[in-house]
Amino acid sequence: METTTNWAIEEYPTKNDGIRVAVKDLIDIEGRRTSAGSRLVLSRAAPAPADARCLGAIRQGGLAIIGKANLHELAFGSTGINHWWGTPVNPIHASLVPGGSSSGSAVAVANNFCDFALGSDTGGSIRIPAAACGSLGLKTTWGKISTVGVYPLAPSLDTVGPMADSIDALITGYSYLDADFSPTSLGEPLHVGLLTASQNEQMTEVFRTIFAALGFKVTEIADIDLAKVHRSANHIMIQEAYRADGHLLAESHRLDPMVVTRLLSATHSSDFDYRAALEERHRFQNDLEERFEEFDLLALATIPVRIPTKAASVGVSLNRNTLPFNFAGTPAISLPIAAEVSAEVLKGSPSPQGGTPESQVPIALQLVAPWDREALLLAVGKAMAGRSLLYSRLAH
Repeated sequence: METTTNWAIEEYPTKNDGIRVAVKDLIDIEGRRTSAGSRLVLSRAAPAPADARCLGAIRQGGLAIIGKANLHELAFGSTGINHWWGTPVNPIHASLVPGGSSSGSAVAVANNFCDFALGSDTGGSIRIPAAACGSLGLKTTWGKISTVGVYPLAPSLDTVGPMADSIDALITGYSYLDADFSPTSLGEPLHVGLLTASQNEQMTEVFRTIFAALGFKVTEIADIDLAKVHRSANHIMIQEAYRADGHLLAESHRLDPMVVTRLLSATHSSDFDYRAALEERHRFQNDLEERFEEFDLLALATIPVRIPTKAASVGVSLNRNTLPFNFAGTPAISLPIAAEVSAEVLKGSPSPQGGTPESQVPIALQLVAPWDREALLLAVGKAMAGRSLLYSRLAH
């Protein structure tokens, strides 16, 4: 197996037959130390006494775990850069960040090192690297998949979910996490609420084209203020992250300086801010419940900007469209759009397969569903694949 992609912190020999799985190194594997992407954490860690609960069906099914996937240190960053084990190499262009924090998981599936990977998503950590690498990722409903045995970042936001390079593999991955899951197909055409203020008009037009091809009814929504929601969600994330990892600041010289800066930002967030954020969460959840009485799904870009290069990534945050739905607890999926579809709509703008490295990354559509409706999100992904609306790495 190639190692130059830096996808893994630890690789395990396998016979390479059957279903292969990469496991983000936040998730305990019995007898192995969990690093959380940090040399400091690894130096203090004891071997895990048991597998994380989310691995139960994977173990029972005899799947081959091929290794512990690399990640942004402490899972606290959206670029996926790791200074200790090397940054996983974006498969679309090596100059670009792979997205974080589940960067190694995204790179592993994109290079066909595994059939699916497990990641965690606290503010977009599955959806962002999936979008950056042209893969698929599913953020599950908060609390639906056990996080027992998973190194915490912000427990009221943390989720575990699958990542894959095809919708069929993503469905397979999810089936090993949710024992009650049963794949479904779409019936009546869906009604989608398209958040037009969450990306530029060119991206919005691509999404309109996608939904027209699927026969969905689309209503445009301009009055959801995700920026306000993001600010409140960030208070929750940084304060809970500080509770989980603030003790590591005693040896801050052994941490990524950007991670140190994020942890210290919690000192500028008060108890009043935290309580106000909880109130905002309740309001936003109620707002979404009302929206879902009218709409089957909400839609917006996963990442509304071009993926930055590693050289230009300092201070970059890519989670403005993803963190709000961790805040709400709702499931969400990131689906890469076929380059040909985007190029046809964009007409004259740099197409995803040409131009700068940043323009080679396919536009990623994020779909958000009501709580516990992962099956609906996967069914839409399946329908899009059936109409050749999803990006295919084999075509490039």
